[in-house]
Amino acid sequence: MSKFIDTIKKLLEDVSLYEDLLMMDKGEIRAGIELIDTGETATLILDHKASAVEGLANPDFKVSMNSQTFWKITQRKADAFALAGRARPDEARPMEFEIYSKERSKEVWETIKALLANFFTPGKIKIKSLHPELAGQAHGAHPIPLVYWNGLRCSWLLVKTGEILNKEGEKDPWPQMFIILEGKGKAIIGNEEFEIRPKTAIYIPRNCVH
Repeated sequence: MSKFIDTIKKLLEDVSLYEDLLMMDKGEIRAGIELIDTGETATLILDHKASAVEGLANPDFKVSMNSQTFWKITQRKADAFALAGRARPDEARPMEFEIYSKERSKEVWETIKALLANFFTPGKIKIKSLHPELAGQAHGAHPIPLVYWNGLRCSWLLVKTGEILNKEGEKDPWPQMFIILEGKGKAIIGNEEFEIRPKTAIYIPRNCVH
């Protein structure tokens, strides 16, 4: 058995406490994982229990990356969710997704988000490091996504001096909350412009430009 498959099975063991978060209520989902430079593949079978087999076994979707990215994730030197995050679907990122079961796309995307938050975070207890060098690039800043569920999104964000988060003005169909940990700047929420300061929380209504 290859080191790749051994590692996939170890990640599956590590996710045992969080296994219920990977399962959909509407039956089995199969997630293919491919290392594009070595050609190694595996399939996660997510049903009442989670299991893994070598090769692509009729997956509903596929996650692709190179082997360097995969090993950096497993060694906690990279954050899978940060590597996968993008501002637009057509952006090229180190982790790519291909959906095969188009009729189940909603369930598939929820499964993908659950895998990024749990399966691809090594360790029995899921702990994320919030360091700038692990952050991705999206929306003009540097996020580490934490939880993306239907109706709930939570990320850690670094906005460097001179950068503008959501420069074009973004609307989202879910409410959001920003907690300012440190730094200062200006925010625009709807038609309001105001100063932001540390140790404050900002609530953003759904479908509101921010």
